[in-house]
Amino acid sequence: MTDNKQSPFSTNLLNTAPTQHKMASAKKELSKIQKQQKKQDCKQQKQDETDNQIAAMGKPFWWMLLMFICSVVYLFPEAVFNAALTDVAGGRNSSEADLRAVELFGRTISGIGVTLLLADMLLKGKQVAKVSRALGYFALIAIMVWPTVFFGQKWLVDQFIIDASTSEERQQAYLSQVLRSALIQKSIQFEGIPYDPSKAHNATEKTFLSVFGGLVYADDKLINDLTDKKRMIMEKFVRDRAMSKFDEHYNNYHDFRLNLREKYKQYSQGSKQYNQALAGTQQRSDDYWLDTHNQVKQGWSKYQQGVNAFEARVESRAQKIAPKIHDYFERRNKCADKKKGNSRNRCFERLQKGYDKEIKKYSIPYIPADDWLIREEISTAENIGNSFITGVMTFGLFTAMQAVDAVTGGDAGFKDHRMVYTDDVNHYKNVLMVKMEPDFIKESGGYPLGISSIHQFRIHELTSIKVNKKLKQKGLNLPASWSITDRNSFDIAVSKKVRQQADSNWRAEMKAKGSNMPPNLSWQKFQKHADIQSRIRTKMADLYVNPTLADWNNRQFKQHIIEPNIQRKTTEYLNVLEAQKAEFADGGAFEAAGKSALRATIIPPISMSISLALLLLTVLKLPVKAFELVQAKRAILQPKSAKSTYIKTAISVSLIIAIFVVPLSVGGNHYTMKDSAINYFFKQMEDNDSATISFALKWLLITQPWVQPIGASIDRSLKITQGFNAISGPINRFDLSVLPEHDASQTSRSSSQSNALLPLTITTNPTNARVAVMNIKPKYKAGMPLPAGRYDIKVTAPGRESVRQWIHLTADKTSFSITL
Repeated sequence: MTDNKQSPFSTNLLNTAPTQHKMASAKKELSKIQKQQKKQDCKQQKQDETDNQIAAMGKPFWWMLLMFICSVVYLFPEAVFNAALTDVAGGRNSSEADLRAVELFGRTISGIGVTLLLADMLLKGKQVAKVSRALGYFALIAIMVWPTVFFGQKWLVDQFIIDASTSEERQQAYLSQVLRSALIQKSIQFEGIPYDPSKAHNATEKTFLSVFGGLVYADDKLINDLTDKKRMIMEKFVRDRAMSKFDEHYNNYHDFRLNLREKYKQYSQGSKQYNQALAGTQQRSDDYWLDTHNQVKQGWSKYQQGVNAFEARVESRAQKIAPKIHDYFERRNKCADKKKGNSRNRCFERLQKGYDKEIKKYSIPYIPADDWLIREEISTAENIGNSFITGVMTFGLFTAMQAVDAVTGGDAGFKDHRMVYTDDVNHYKNVLMVKMEPDFIKESGGYPLGISSIHQFRIHELTSIKVNKKLKQKGLNLPASWSITDRNSFDIAVSKKVRQQADSNWRAEMKAKGSNMPPNLSWQKFQKHADIQSRIRTKMADLYVNPTLADWNNRQFKQHIIEPNIQRKTTEYLNVLEAQKAEFADGGAFEAAGKSALRATIIPPISMSISLALLLLTVLKLPVKAFELVQAKRAILQPKSAKSTYIKTAISVSLIIAIFVVPLSVGGNHYTMKDSAINYFFKQMEDNDSATISFALKWLLITQPWVQPIGASIDRSLKITQGFNAISGPINRFDLSVLPEHDASQTSRSSSQSNALLPLTITTNPTNARVAVMNIKPKYKAGMPLPAGRYDIKVTAPGRESVRQWIHLTADKTSFSITL
């Protein structure tokens, strides 16, 4: 065997053994199997590690880490809500809408917090062994828990606190809110309470105002002691509040007064233009009259052109037809010369057919042949001469026959005319002018031939009709029988048109400004007009009196505006405070006012206490959760034992003690000092109501000022409330669609109260803003009467972002301010 040849044995061996390619493929497949095995080993190792974590801790590390992160993230909005609730509940000028907004925020965050809490408590063992399964269970819990908590809070509060309250509790809550407002206004002072409304409000003052209403509400003795002083307190409170804002109110009034004077200047300028339009009536009439004469001149010119064209057309046809007609009569005379008989008749028939055929060629109305003949008069001398000559020629026979004819009543052969024909073209032209005149009348629009001057054309009846039609198109309404010679009626029609046009322009201008005022009002009448008073009412809101004038000085403003409002508002408050308790019961006149006051009195402290407790508890539990994470990560896992359970229980108890006991032991502020009158309220509450509530409010008054600045700082940095406000609209509508507001408008009422209507007034800062009430059909008007209840208000203005807000119309709250 040589190097160049292979033996049969070696060839077969190479053919049956694996080639180099097959060996590489097998190696690659082996590597792939090894990687899969390694991957499965890692997966099994992780699963074993997870199982060990679940066996030791009840949960895998990744789930504990996720819950830890969620708890940390949850702290931020909870802290922000806590701060926002303090700002609103302890605010000096917070409205019911502000409380509603922060309520939605709090319920939303509470739903998230409870969802996280239950997910952390319930999801254990196999439920969290796999990521997909854990997230599925978590989503299921969120779907069930969040709506339950979100709507359940509202339902529980309405069902078991607000609606379950007695008329006495509602009346007492209303008085407590009035006293809170009086304290803020410095109209009433409590000895030993170091509250100064003139100083900047920090977290301590806001917390104090949040709980003060509840403290007064719980003190029956104080309420009874103040019964005889209600009128004095109310009068001073209302007067102090009005006078404290006197400069602000008068400055607003002054700015509006200047603006209104500028509006009156514009109005006066518009009235001047209106008057100028009316003053130019005669000039407009002269212009229209001149235009009418120009129209007559144009019509006369067209008429003359039509006559000339018609005459040229007639003359052309006359020149063509004259020889034909002349020849026709020549032939007819020849036919007449023939003897009577068929030959003569056929001659006439042929001649007539030829005539008819010839006439059709010229597109003219049919003209009988005899109409072309000319009447020629015969004189008496000619008749006598002809009779004499004929008598001589007939040897007297013709004369004898004439005598007989005269005796029998005939004309004795004497004729007054004879019909002759001619070849004169002018004769045929004259005949055609008469016969074709209907065509001319049609072409000229109704004018006949023969109008020889513009004066005749002008006074023609048809000219007046045509001019009247043109004038109607321009808006001048003249009688159908009007003649162009009647200038007086023409001037009257122009005057009416000018006034109508001026009125139309004025109304359009006023409509564009949202008004319907007539022109030429004096300044005094302008101020008192309903449209202006409506604008003043919108601007002045609760301060409005009818009429409010725009030229009062500050002394007159106080006399005509402030004093009547002080009396009116005092009376309103006293009507509520001195009303019978039955009026605060379900169906009573002040049911809504009492419920609203009760909600503002007791709900904020409760919500604030729960939020603060959850916030602190979550913060203090984070180190414990962090330690558990470290244990799980380092695999320092030990089976659960009774000892570890006791340790966790001890930690939980310690945390609760740290939250509720430590602040009362080491903390305090000037409101909780022993010499403060607030301790009197706490003591009264402990003796007469509940020591637990007294303890909770005192703890809140001490602890909340520590936490509120932190939440406010977080919100300033992260803009959480601003972000929630952007989505609060859909959440609010969702809330009301599922669980409508349970207020007095939904409860049964006595017939006397069910028909009571309250004037709704919405004030806003842009003067051109549009206000709409979205949940009713009638268009909004300032002061429109509506039944008490909740209304969805939308305010829009060009160039500004629209605002939509729910308001609660009650007997003591009929005016609302919405700022764009």
